[in-house]
Amino acid sequence: MIRTLFGKILTIVLLVLIISFTITGFLMNAGLKNMIADQKAEQLDNISEKVIAALETLLRSNTIRDPFLFNSFIQILADNTDTIIWILREDGAILFYSNIPGYVADKLEITEDGRPKLPDERQFTGFVQEYSTGDFYGLFESSGVDWITRSEYFKLTGIPPYNLNAKILVMIHAQLPSVFSTKSSVFIIFILSGLVGSFISFLFVALLSRRIVRPVKQMKDIAKRVASGEFGEQITVKGRDEIAELSESFNNMVVSLKNLEQMRRDFIGNVSHELRTPITTIKGFVEGILDGVIEEERQAEYLSIVRDEVRRMQNLVNDLLDLAKMQGGETKLNISVFDVNELVRRCVISLQQMFIEKNLEFNADFEQEKMLVKADKEAIQRVIINLLHNAIKFTPESGRITVRTLLSRDKVTVSVEDTGKGIPENELKNIFERFYKTDKSRSEDRAGVGLGLAIVKNIIMSHNETIKVESKEGDGSKFIFTLRSASLTDTY
Repeated sequence: MIRTLFGKILTIVLLVLIISFTITGFLMNAGLKNMIADQKAEQLDNISEKVIAALETLLRSNTIRDPFLFNSFIQILADNTDTIIWILREDGAILFYSNIPGYVADKLEITEDGRPKLPDERQFTGFVQEYSTGDFYGLFESSGVDWITRSEYFKLTGIPPYNLNAKILVMIHAQLPSVFSTKSSVFIIFILSGLVGSFISFLFVALLSRRIVRPVKQMKDIAKRVASGEFGEQITVKGRDEIAELSESFNNMVVSLKNLEQMRRDFIGNVSHELRTPITTIKGFVEGILDGVIEEERQAEYLSIVRDEVRRMQNLVNDLLDLAKMQGGETKLNISVFDVNELVRRCVISLQQMFIEKNLEFNADFEQEKMLVKADKEAIQRVIINLLHNAIKFTPESGRITVRTLLSRDKVTVSVEDTGKGIPENELKNIFERFYKTDKSRSEDRAGVGLGLAIVKNIIMSHNETIKVESKEGDGSKFIFTLRSASLTDTY
C-alpha cells in the first residue's frame, strides 16, 4: 500500500501524529513535573520561614534555652506538612531534626561529638538558597520516589551552649509521590485522548486522501485510454479547490487532444484528397500521351493541364511548409516601417486582371492618406493578397470589394469586405483552420486547398496582433486585422 499515493499520505500523517504526540508528551511531562515541584517549593518556603523564626526566637530568648521545645515544634510542623526538617551545622552535622528515616540513618556519618552528618559534601556546601529534586545525591535513593529539598542559609553568632557561633543551614525535604500519581493520570488521559484524536484524524485524512487520490487515479486510467485513442471519457469535477482545477484542466487537455486528433485526421484526409486529384489527372494524361490515345495536336493542351496540376501541388507543398514553419516558430519577421495604404494599392494592381474578369468594383476607404505601420512588409503583403484573392473568388460578378484602414491609438485596423455569399454562422469558428472549406464553396473553389486563411491567421498572430471575421450568410464577409502603428519619426 505504501507504493500508492494514498498509502504514502496516510503513512506520512501517521508518522507526523506519532512524532507530534511523543514530543508533546515529553514536553508536558517535564512541564508538569516542574509545575508541581514549583508549587511544592512555595510550600517549603513557608515552612522554612516558620522554622527560622522559631529557631531565632528560641536561641535569642533569655529565659528559654530548652532545645527539646524546638525539636517538638519542628516535629509537629513536619508531621503536619508531611516533610522532614533538619538544622545543619557548617560541616554537615545535623543539630536538630524532625525525623531521620532508617534507610537514611544507615548512610549518615557520625561526627566526633556524636552527631549524625551528611556523607556527601555536595549535600551541604554552598549555603545558598536553592532547590533540588531527585534522590538528593543518593541519600533518598532507597525510598523509591523523588524528593524536593530546600536549603536556606541562616547565621548565628555568640549563642551558647551549642557553640553556634557559625553558619547553619535550614534544610527541608518533601516527597513528591503526588507528582508521579498526577503525572501518570495526566499521561494516561493524554494517551487516550491522543489515540482517539489520532483515530478521528486518521479517518478524516483517509477521506481527504481518497478525495485527492480518486481524481488522480481517474486521470491515470483516462490517460491510458487517451493514449490508445479514446477521448470520450472525462473526470467529474467537484468543488473549487486545486484538485477541481486540475481535473478541469485535465478535461480541457483531453478535449484539446481530441480536437488535435480530429485535425490530424482531417489534415491527412484533406492532403490525401488534394494530392490524389492532381496525381490522378497527371497520371491519366501522361499515360494517354504515352499510349497514343491523345492525338499529337492536342498533347500540348493536355501537357499545359499537367503543368497547372504540378504547379498546384507545388503551391500546396510550399504552403504546408510555410505553415509548419510559422506554427513551429521558425519564421523570423523582418520588421520595418511602411505605408499600409500604398501596400494595399500595389496588391490591388497585382490582382487587377482578376477584378476586370469578374467586373468587380473596388473601393479604398483610407482614414488618412498615409498610414504607417511597423510590421514585416512581405508577410503583410501576403495577408492582403490572400484576403483580396479570397474576396474576389467568392464575390459574384459586378460585386463590390472594399478595403478600409483606420487609426485607433497605437493600432491600425485593416478590413477587407466583400458582397459575396457570406459564411454560415456555424462555420465561422472553423474558417481559419487548415484545409477548411464550406460545402458550398468546395466544388466552386477547385484551385484552392484551404490553406490561405490559416496562413493569414498565423502571420497576424506572429506579429502579436488579432484577426477576426464578421459574416452573415447571403450578406457578404468582412475580415479585420490589426497592425502596430508607426509614427513619422520611426526609421524605415
